Amino acid sequence: MSQTFLEIIVIDVSLTIDRSVFYFEGCGPDLLHSRAFRSIQIACRNQPSTVIAAFEGIQDAMSQCADRMRFQQWDCTNVGHIMHDPPILKYGYRESALIWALSSAGAAWGVATACAQGWIDDCSCAHDGQPGWEYGGCSYSVQHGITASRKLLTKTPVVRSPLRSVEKHNLKAGRLAVKKTLIASCKCHGVSGSCQQKTCWKKTATLDHITDYLVEKYTRSKKLSGNQKAKNADLVFIEPSPDPCQQRTAGRVCAWRNETHTQGDCSRLCCGKGFKIKHEVIHYKCDCKFVWCCKLVCKDCLQHRWVSTCN
Repeated sequence: MSQTFLEIIVIDVSLTIDRSVFYFEGCGPDLLHSRAFRSIQIACRNQPSTVIAAFEGIQDAMSQCADRMRFQQWDCTNVGHIMHDPPILKYGYRESALIWALSSAGAAWGVATACAQGWIDDCSCAHDGQPGWEYGGCSYSVQHGITASRKLLTKTPVVRSPLRSVEKHNLKAGRLAVKKTLIASCKCHGVSGSCQQKTCWKKTATLDHITDYLVEKYTRSKKLSGNQKAKNADLVFIEPSPDPCQQRTAGRVCAWRNETHTQGDCSRLCCGKGFKIKHEVIHYKCDCKFVWCCKLVCKDCLQHRWVSTCN
């Protein structure tokens, strides 16, 4: 007897957000900031859980950005976040493009994940026993997240301008990154795993994978001039970035021996201002063993390391 293969394509998200508390009662002061987008202020009244999920996704994306860029001259710190319209977004820099795209992707990812976990009341991904939920996951969460990101972060410009055009383009590129990085997964069903039936679905990649994707796009971003067009997935900018050495570099960790982080070389990151090296001793638990019954016994260990920071 020939096997029957039933392939069902649905959409799911990887449940990677770990929150001990999720607030439904309304938006906090961070979201009701005086410079917050009008669309966000309205959504805070009508769909607060969606806004909170988007906000947390954006914050997580900015943390990922700072981690990826820590050994670059521009390190993605002290930029605030898109919901407060930070100063850097008043310019069409390459760095602005990354912030727009990561914020858009983070918002979509945050809402999609919250939707799949049942944290958003008005999301049809709630665990309602829909056919296909057990094996196929949630078929709506990814698109729900992408739609929410677009509605919350896309402004309606009073006057069309090159800056507003590249902003809109990079926001869209961020949402597209969530789609481009979806991961296919399949599960077989049948007697003894014979795979008489197969269910396949797509789930969102982890946020760090999406960040890696967009940081790579950032390194290959395109400068536009005149009526030039760019691919939807590309990041674009319209003016040269400011000299990173004009920014404060004191306290930045760098690689003084240039052993593992070639891009974190102190002479480059510190802009020729010099650096200092200090010795640190880190205390931690090690060689832990379980002793019957029921105790975990560990040794106290020390780690010595040298850390270099810019003057």
